[in-house]
Amino acid sequence: MTKVTLQDPTPHSTPDGTDLTHLDPIPSYEGSVSAPRPNALQILGATWGGVTVTPDIQKLVGTSDKLTLDMRTLHRHLHPDPAPGKTKVLTILYRFQDDDSDSDLDNQFRLFSAAETAQPPKLTIARHAHASIQNSSTHSGGENGHGGRNRFFYHETLPRPWRAGPQGQVDILAVMYGPARIETPSVLSVLSNYFEGRWGQVRMNNAFFGTDPWPYERKTWAVYFRFVNGSRRVQVVTGWEDGALEVPWTRD
Repeated sequence: MTKVTLQDPTPHSTPDGTDLTHLDPIPSYEGSVSAPRPNALQILGATWGGVTVTPDIQKLVGTSDKLTLDMRTLHRHLHPDPAPGKTKVLTILYRFQDDDSDSDLDNQFRLFSAAETAQPPKLTIARHAHASIQNSSTHSGGENGHGGRNRFFYHETLPRPWRAGPQGQVDILAVMYGPARIETPSVLSVLSNYFEGRWGQVRMNNAFFGTDPWPYERKTWAVYFRFVNGSRRVQVVTGWEDGALEVPWTRD
């Protein structure tokens, strides 16, 4: 499993005085890990402040079928802090091995996303927890947090993965930009083409996503995907706004 870790994205300089302020942030990549036992809550991927934290979140789950997080103190468990002084977003893609046997388990994924500033701060991932809080979610092009919605919290069962037609080689499972889930077909198409090797460098910013879901804040992004052929294991790449999507992944 390949893993690239993003350190503190604040400006630095080299010993010889070279200014590193304008260097692109380095995205972080990771493949999914196995759950500790059958029927447990399976963490397929997780990101926090522009780095992948899948093993850390699975460790917090242990052998339980639920996970309760206090967003105010999460930084104590996910250390070192990847971006001190910046408001970070946690994203988790997960499922239960014994989800409804009548459903297509291979396509059933649940997505949790919350900022450190989410209210209430104590949040739970459990088998039925998402059903009662779907109205607290935010989508790109939606209410953007107004009208009683919590714009810093998203928790739902995802629709079927997005694929670029019958010949598509990549399933886009979920795309998060700041606190919002991105569903714009043109954006998903570019990402799919990029992973399939038919697109050049992608700059992950407001212009690309076509929205600014968190004005005046520097946002992180996360893309969960899998290749249709091969192992079909979930992979995730994440980074900071204005960073380039250019991290290697595997097709096995």
